[in-house]
Amino acid sequence: MLTSTRSGFHGVEIALEGSSSDPDLDLFLVHATGFCKELWRPVARPLLREHASLAWLAMDQRGHGASGQGEPPYEWDLLGRDVLAVIGDGRARLGVGHSSGGAAIARAEILRPGTFDGLVLIEPIIFPPPFGRRDIPLATGAERRRANFPDRTTARQRFADGPFATWEPEVLDLYIDHAFTDDRGGRSLRCNPQVEADFYREGANHDTWDGLSDIDAAVILVVGEYSDSPTEPFVGLLRDRFRHADLVIVPGVGHLAPMEAPESIATIIGGALRDQ
Repeated sequence: MLTSTRSGFHGVEIALEGSSSDPDLDLFLVHATGFCKELWRPVARPLLREHASLAWLAMDQRGHGASGQGEPPYEWDLLGRDVLAVIGDGRARLGVGHSSGGAAIARAEILRPGTFDGLVLIEPIIFPPPFGRRDIPLATGAERRRANFPDRTTARQRFADGPFATWEPEVLDLYIDHAFTDDRGGRSLRCNPQVEADFYREGANHDTWDGLSDIDAAVILVVGEYSDSPTEPFVGLLRDRFRHADLVIVPGVGHLAPMEAPESIATIIGGALRDQ
């Protein structure tokens, strides 16, 4: 596994890992708010079994994982510009993003058409107007999030018995190992709850929706069967904003589909790669 850092927009350091440091990639991946790049490993592994020379790269969003924090507000336009800064003069056959990461991938393609040949957008958070910063329950919930645990075992048990009980065990281990850092003898979240809360407040404060019809790349829109974000009829409206989009429903999962069913997500991505 190769790890590195590159400068994001306005010089914020962005942490990366993957199989290649080449400017031209097969696969570029961006995680959801509150998580980290390492959670893509169980998705990448089955793809590497089929494509041994797959050139893939995943990034930590600003304020997450090993990336620099930058300054609030965490406007989502910055997320797309971080993607473009990291890719630089290169491009990728497929851009894959989950939740806010899906919005970042779509926005990057709008800002610089041709960055990706195709997009796989997993539960992307892209809302229609009116646009604006909103104080939503997710934000206040994030601010109350427990950020410190006395040890790894306590942290893992908390999430295994709670919000991430449906995750694949390997993905949960990766989250505990990489979304936390050692701190004063315990474990602390790398994504500060205040940063996470600001991400949520900025979630509707971008006009990506207005640019979706300009995307000429083929799009696969992936939604969990039991997701509460997004739901119908919004899913259909979102799909119809694109010129070329297919909708794929992943059975038995919710909004956190890559963590609950990484093999299923890998199958969808593998199909998209074969179609390129």
